[in-house]
Amino acid sequence: MEGFNGTIFAYGQTASGKTYTMKGMGKKNPGLIPLAIQDVWAFIKQAPSREFLLRVSYLEIYNEVINDLLSPENVNLKVHEDPQRGVYVGGLKEEVVVSPEHVLSLINAGEAHRHVGSTNYNEQSSRSHTIFRLVIE
Repeated sequence: MEGFNGTIFAYGQTASGKTYTMKGMGKKNPGLIPLAIQDVWAFIKQAPSREFLLRVSYLEIYNEVINDLLSPENVNLKVHEDPQRGVYVGGLKEEVVVSPEHVLSLINAGEAHRHVGSTNYNEQSSRSHTIFRLVIE
């Protein structure tokens, strides 16, 4: 909230706990993303004199193709670079969010569009990489 960008990157072999670490398992065992979302809203509540605009996007990279998980008809998107805007994905939907529940509902909706498959280690193993982005202004 002080003007810094942050990234959390989970890397590891199949069934090593990446998804569990990032998403968690419900309200009793939240992952890093739900915890970060809770912290953002806690900060906002402590700054009632400030106005915030929050937007999210959610994409997957599957077989080197970028797909929009919030707007599944947007497929095969391209990465662009602009001097003012920086690096961005053209055509990627950004949705304004108003509550932690709203953010989590968008993540859950996006998860329904991910490429998944069965492996020897995991019945519902993701077959893609995802990037969840929260922009705070």
